[in-house]
Amino acid sequence: MMNDKYIIIISGPSGGGKTTVAEELIARLGNLEMSRSATTRAKRNDGKEDEYVYLTVEEFRSSIASGDVLEYTEYSGNFYGTRKTEFERIFAMGKLPILVLDYVGVKSLRESLDYPVYAFYIHTSLDEARRRLEARDLIGEPSEKVKSTFERRIAENRKDYAKLPELTERYDAFVKNDSLTDCIDEICNHLKELLSGGIPMTEAEKQAVAQRLSQQA
Repeated sequence: MMNDKYIIIISGPSGGGKTTVAEELIARLGNLEMSRSATTRAKRNDGKEDEYVYLTVEEFRSSIASGDVLEYTEYSGNFYGTRKTEFERIFAMGKLPILVLDYVGVKSLRESLDYPVYAFYIHTSLDEARRRLEARDLIGEPSEKVKSTFERRIAENRKDYAKLPELTERYDAFVKNDSLTDCIDEICNHLKELLSGGIPMTEAEKQAVAQRLSQQA
């Protein structure tokens, strides 16, 4: 398991607990390392500097042209992307990359990598996701910008849930995250199944979950 190359992707709605799940998997399994995103945004001294590889726009475009950037998006005038060299850095440590991506990123990595990509969609009810976002983001007297970002994330969650039945083939399993411990246990069991050549969820099982979640949108 330690010597095989593969990556793990955690997806899900805003407020679904994706980063917490990824961090808990790192702590539980011991052989994972969070893959850093490349970005052109400026450092903010917000304690998150270690989560990114900072590039100039020219460096980012050059990485795209060379094939190093495997997937990217533009947000608020800045580029964010996943680099193959970041995976190679983690493999050289004797570890395996884990990262948080949306369904577009999952598709891009599945199509561009020649080693396995194991993707898990972490879900909870949209009402619960909203409560978590409120507790995290709407603290004290939030600014209008923070409020606007919150409402955008809520709207995007609904759009994403509505699309889920079309996206099931991109994921190996859908995992509920109402209990963090149960969620981590289930992902670990699914991962063991995948590494032994099994299928953790059939397409019909994934469709059943996706259809149920889409009805909330």
